[in-house]
Amino acid sequence: MQPRLTLRLRLTVVFGGLLAVVAATLLGTAAVVLDRTVRTIPQFPAGQTLLLRDSTGQLRAVDAAALRDQIDSAYFAVAEQRRPVADVCAEVIAFVTPGLRVTFDGAKDQRDGTFTVETRSDKRLTISGRIEPPPAQGRIVARRELGSRAPHAAAIAADGRFVIPRLRLRKIADNSFIVAIEAPPNAPRKLLFTAICLDCLAGGTPAPAQQAATGDSEAP
Repeated sequence: MQPRLTLRLRLTVVFGGLLAVVAATLLGTAAVVLDRTVRTIPQFPAGQTLLLRDSTGQLRAVDAAALRDQIDSAYFAVAEQRRPVADVCAEVIAFVTPGLRVTFDGAKDQRDGTFTVETRSDKRLTISGRIEPPPAQGRIVARRELGSRAPHAAAIAADGRFVIPRLRLRKIADNSFIVAIEAPPNAPRKLLFTAICLDCLAGGTPAPAQQAATGDSEAP
């Protein structure tokens, strides 16, 4: 004798089947979108080195794997997936371009183009360090990774030293700055400088509107 299907059991079977169909549809759609996105990213042979010519005619040796990682990271955001590969490549290539050596005072080199320093949000941040070999001329420009992109610049001294003083930190755990080295004819370089606010670690990152509301005033 077969067990009788109760109403509850029938509804469970029906809704379970619907959920399985919806899940399969979502997974299939995600797979198609991912496949199309990956196809738009240039395929570079692993371990190869690219020779790229910039606007000044200077050749720059770039590690293909590192460049691919930067492009993959840029295309991870759905909003960025419609951008031409050439535009994304031009934007991220400075992060993997070998060139002038940079050290930051009091910061830890993560060996991946990122430097970190621990501090508190109530202390003004000074980004200082040295560039070797010292360029004949140039400047350092720091911009916040999130929120206002107002530039904070400092000239590179004859001995390679630079100082960007008294940057106001936000009440968030991660205050990251994209630091650009502009010292022609050297190839442009970009690094990520992250100030970790120990007193804000439990606060998390606020909404974009809250970040935009926090000004970049450098007044004392």
